Amino acid sequence: MPTWGNNSVALSGTDQELLEPSSGSLWGSVIESLPDCISIHSADGSILWANTNLCSLYGKSLIELRHLTCEKAFHREGINCPHEQVMATGAGTQLMERTRVSGKTFSVSFEPLYNDLGKPCGFMRLMRDETNERRVNALLIQAERFATLGQLLSGVAHDVGTPLNVISGYAEFLLMRTKPDEPGHKELTAILEQTRRIASVFGQALDLSRPSQGRIDAIEIKSLLSESLVLVGHHLRRADVKAAITCRTTPPLIYGEAAQLRQAFFNLLVNAAQQVGKGGRLHIEIEETVSQPGFVGLRIEGTAASGSAHDFSESLGAVISENSAETMGIGLYLTKHILDEAGARYTFTTGEKGIGLTVYLPIKPPVRVANA
Repeated sequence: MPTWGNNSVALSGTDQELLEPSSGSLWGSVIESLPDCISIHSADGSILWANTNLCSLYGKSLIELRHLTCEKAFHREGINCPHEQVMATGAGTQLMERTRVSGKTFSVSFEPLYNDLGKPCGFMRLMRDETNERRVNALLIQAERFATLGQLLSGVAHDVGTPLNVISGYAEFLLMRTKPDEPGHKELTAILEQTRRIASVFGQALDLSRPSQGRIDAIEIKSLLSESLVLVGHHLRRADVKAAITCRTTPPLIYGEAAQLRQAFFNLLVNAAQQVGKGGRLHIEIEETVSQPGFVGLRIEGTAASGSAHDFSESLGAVISENSAETMGIGLYLTKHILDEAGARYTFTTGEKGIGLTVYLPIKPPVRVANA
C-alpha cells in the first residue's frame, strides 16, 4: 500500500508495477505505438518510464532519464511544473506555453494516474507534436493574405486602368497631330510609353495572382526570365541586389502555362535575392547540357557583397527535397508545385560562383491523352 503525505506518495511494489509498463506488456506496446512522446512519473515527479519517441526526442536513453524529475529533464529555467497541482487536485492540466525541442513545437499535458483506492499515485506527461498543424495554419493565413492582396490588386488595376486609358488615348491623339520635329512630340512619346509600361506591369502582376488555367503555351525562356526580372526589380532594388541573365544557347521554347511559370520564377528570384543579402549578385544562366537531353537548364548562382560564393544547396535545399512542405514558406512551396507540374528536374552543381540551383525544364510539348 502507498504511504501518503505532503502531496507525495511512497510507492509499493504493486504501484511501481502499475506505473512502469514493461516493454513486453500490452500497455507498454500500446503506448509505444502512439506518435506522442509519453513519460510516466511518480507522485514527486521522478521519471519511472518513457516511450521510445520521448527518448529519441531528447537524445537520452531510458536509463539516463529514469529517476530524473520532470523539472530537471524537461523544463526550462523559470517554468514551474504543474505536477503538484495535478497530484493535489486529481485533475489533468496543460501547459499554457508551447514547448520547443529540436525545432519542433509541442503541446504538453499532464494526466493523473490512480491506484486501486482511487487516489492519484503518479501522473503521465504527454507531449503532442503540433509543428505541422501550426505550420499549416500559418501557411493558410499567408495564403488568405495573398488571396486578399490579389483581390486588392485586381481592384486597383481596374481603378487605375480607366484614367490610364484616358491619358494614353489623349497622348496618342495629340501625338498623331504632332510632327517629330515639333515641340511636345518627345514629351508625348514618353507619356505614351510610360502609360503602356504601367499597363504592362499591372497585367503581369495580375497574372501572378491568377490561379492556373490549365493552358499549355509555347514560351521563349529568355523572355520569360527577363519578364520575371522586371517584376522582381523592386525587390532587387530594395535589397541592393543586382541580377543578370546569360544565355549560352539559342533560346529554346519550353511548354507550360506562362503566367504560372512567371509566378514560379518570381518567387524563386525573390528568395534567391534574400539569400545572397544586401549588395549581392544573382547570375542566371540558360544552357542545354548533354546530361539532360530534351531539357533546358536554368542555373541560378549568387555571390555576397564581399564577392564570396553563395551555397544555394543550403538556402534553397527545400526546393528539391521530396519531403519539404514542412520547411519551406508558401512562396517556395507554390514554386515547387508549379515547376513539378511543368515536369521540371532539379540539381545543385558547383561552379565558379558557388553552389548553384539548376532547374531543368522540358523543351518538348507534353503528350496529351485524348479522352475516350
